[in-house]
Amino acid sequence: MKKFFLFVLIVLSTISFAESDFYINTKIGGDITSGYERTYDDNGKTLLNNKTTGFGGEVAVEGYKVLNENIDLGVGVAYQIHAPRKHFDYTSNVDVSGVQYRSVPVYVTGRYNFLLNSKIDPYLKTNLGYSFNFDSSDLEAKNTTNGETEKNATDVDSGLYWGIGAGMEYKNYTMELMYAVNKCKASAKGSDSKKRADYDRISLSVGYRFNF
Repeated sequence: MKKFFLFVLIVLSTISFAESDFYINTKIGGDITSGYERTYDDNGKTLLNNKTTGFGGEVAVEGYKVLNENIDLGVGVAYQIHAPRKHFDYTSNVDVSGVQYRSVPVYVTGRYNFLLNSKIDPYLKTNLGYSFNFDSSDLEAKNTTNGETEKNATDVDSGLYWGIGAGMEYKNYTMELMYAVNKCKASAKGSDSKKRADYDRISLSVGYRFNF
């Protein structure tokens, strides 16, 4: 992990002191479809659903150095809100939900630009970095018979972040379609038993490029 952050700092330093061919792309987007890693109890039975409901999205800032006419390399940081889980019928009268979280990934990013001599410039893109996960919601078990809800506080670990996708640029405006994953493990507070809580999604974002 230390080597990764050193690499990010080197890339950032290279970009920061570049005299030309440097630009910043700011983005905002939402998840089209998303899901969590399905969570099982100690008996191998599904405890938490992998399906989601509600909004998930992000805002991001990325700085790039143009290496040549096809390849741009840079670093980025994002603030991500992950969609809540749907309630899951754990038993005949108990619905379970929760253990969603937020993330701030820091990553290296690269673009391959296609030169088509048109007003719209398409590109491929990939991200690779580390996701700082936090603000995990309680594990909630609701008794559908009497309406009582039991809550247990949870903790989440940080982990790998990666994404791959495609986009297009028109007069400095960008639009991207990305598939991305935040790796994560979750546990009840005070417990050493950790379960995977990875979050993956397909998201659509729009942005604007500032040239320097």
